[in-house]
Amino acid sequence: MIGEFLGLLLLLTAAAALLSYGAETFAEKFGAHFTGSILLALITTLPEYMFVVWAAIKGEYAMAVGSAVGACTILVTLGYGAVILFATTRISRRPVSAIELSAGTRIDALYLLMTAAVALVLAWEGDGFDLKDGILLSVLFVVYVFQISRRAIRFARSDSGPRPSRRRLLVAGSFLLGGGIAVVLLSEPFVDSMLHLARAIGISPMAIAIILGPFASEMPEKITAYITVIRNGRLAEISVCNFIGSKVNHNSLLLAILPIVAFFKHEASVPGIISPPFLTMTLLTVFAAGSLARRRLSRRQGVVFMGLYLAIIWAAYVVR
Repeated sequence: MIGEFLGLLLLLTAAAALLSYGAETFAEKFGAHFTGSILLALITTLPEYMFVVWAAIKGEYAMAVGSAVGACTILVTLGYGAVILFATTRISRRPVSAIELSAGTRIDALYLLMTAAVALVLAWEGDGFDLKDGILLSVLFVVYVFQISRRAIRFARSDSGPRPSRRRLLVAGSFLLGGGIAVVLLSEPFVDSMLHLARAIGISPMAIAIILGPFASEMPEKITAYITVIRNGRLAEISVCNFIGSKVNHNSLLLAILPIVAFFKHEASVPGIISPPFLTMTLLTVFAAGSLARRRLSRRQGVVFMGLYLAIIWAAYVVR
């Protein structure tokens, strides 16, 4: 059991390294903004999309919503906090005093705030999501991808320094493809092995449900982001944009899947979206968007994000 867990962790780390190296080259061509927010975010969120689709098909809507909400909460606390601390300390091979974000990140912060607000209003207005809500959330995601892609094309055509050769781009593309396929295939068995190991060594079911389960399901994305900043703190914007893009995915297209699947199953809507965890996730998203809009992430902010994660875990134990 331990050998299986360690073997899968090693393979997952290798896949994340491929994604990191591939993303660095694409960032030289299209910018860190597009590479992190669109390419890496879509690749590393694929396992969650698969989980939500299958859970919705089976009618387990509460499980699907819980997975999306838990993943979002971890991203805007532990995810951001660890990336900031890794990039600004000696954990990184080339640490920076603070993470300086490009002007385009403000667009991400705006969409982060917008998608969270729209999802909350739609869920509140109809006491759940129906087909109309799914279409609106999907359109919002498409507009986001279109706008970020336009900026990437302008960046690629600009004369802002040396660009990678076609051969390097092809190699980087193969890294992204290979790493993405590996992440999709390895994610589910890795999570299962981690949870089986936890039960075998006596970790409580509550700890598994609140801490270990959500943490394990987000591991591929985190490993990719952490490897990137450990290699070079100056690449931290790729990791930050990866988390932002993933969060926009969660708030829009991932939630939109639920009522769309329900529609094809001849069900009118998906009720019970609004809950204390959903409201907490929305508040955290607003806080994170405000922090990112300032375009400068300091070590102190990293500590605050980590503190929020610990506070949420403590609150979850108290509520339960």
